[in-house]
Amino acid sequence: MPARTKSRSYSHSARTISLFESSRNPHFRSGSQSSKQSLTKQIHSTMKIGGVIASTFLLSMASASDCPSEVTPSPTPQLTPETTPPPTEIPSSSSSSSSTSSPSSSSSSGEGNSNFARFFDQERFHEMFPDAVELYNFNGLVDAAIKYTGFANSGNDDNDKRELAAFLAQTAHECDSFKAAEEYDNENYSVWEYCKNTTIPCAPGERYHGRGPIQLSWNYNYYNAGEALGYDLLYNPDIVSTDTTVTWMTALWYWMTPQNGRVIHDVVTGENGFAESTDIINGGLECGPDAPNKANEEQRITYFTKMCEALGVEPLGATSCNA
Repeated sequence: MPARTKSRSYSHSARTISLFESSRNPHFRSGSQSSKQSLTKQIHSTMKIGGVIASTFLLSMASASDCPSEVTPSPTPQLTPETTPPPTEIPSSSSSSSSTSSPSSSSSSGEGNSNFARFFDQERFHEMFPDAVELYNFNGLVDAAIKYTGFANSGNDDNDKRELAAFLAQTAHECDSFKAAEEYDNENYSVWEYCKNTTIPCAPGERYHGRGPIQLSWNYNYYNAGEALGYDLLYNPDIVSTDTTVTWMTALWYWMTPQNGRVIHDVVTGENGFAESTDIINGGLECGPDAPNKANEEQRITYFTKMCEALGVEPLGATSCNA
């Protein structure tokens, strides 16, 4: 190490000078011959050591001059941080249920949230309703049922088939065998035809005539369905007659939501369930001794009977609300 060698050389040189100074001291010159000889040997020895150290220092300096004065370290490579991918949304898993589970729970068998797809599909739907418009694609109903996992998904296959049969029968009647995306002749209605003056004002220029499988009508129904489904149907009612999934969602919303205190989904698989579903939907016009539209109720029953046959189940109890 150059710095350390230089320090040692300086120390030995200082020692040599000190000895030379001693040789000039009067006491030195007056001392014994043996003392003089001993001191002389020390001087020669010290000078030899100083010479060796000086030579070593010069060699080390020469060696150092051949090396670069400063080594520039290579730059440390910068590590690029790994990009964290956006979180993937994980679909909610359906909880398993038995035949005694609550209506809102999902069955673990079948197709998850769309268990009823095991019993029916688009091909069979088209066979039953060959003139259905594209809006009413059965796969859209399967997608829509993800919003209402309890629909036809109790875990009891026969009851699930009965509910699916009742749902398709009632909606087939409402939209003319799935041929009417919206109410016929609606262009002749004024904007106030289905606009009731409530706390929910109608959107300017929008019409709230029947649309979709259940023929959703009235401004307050569009608003409430939209709130439940996450769509602004009050200001965009045409979505119901143009979007396959949304149109089925509105029918399921009506089916699974209390109507005048009763829920179709809760009663339809019980005794006289289909008759009660008709009473909930349009009992004022079709049910009772003085009902003016009993013929409409008969058509509903015809659809239901055919759907039960297609699905291989028997209706429970009476099918007519006029029995």
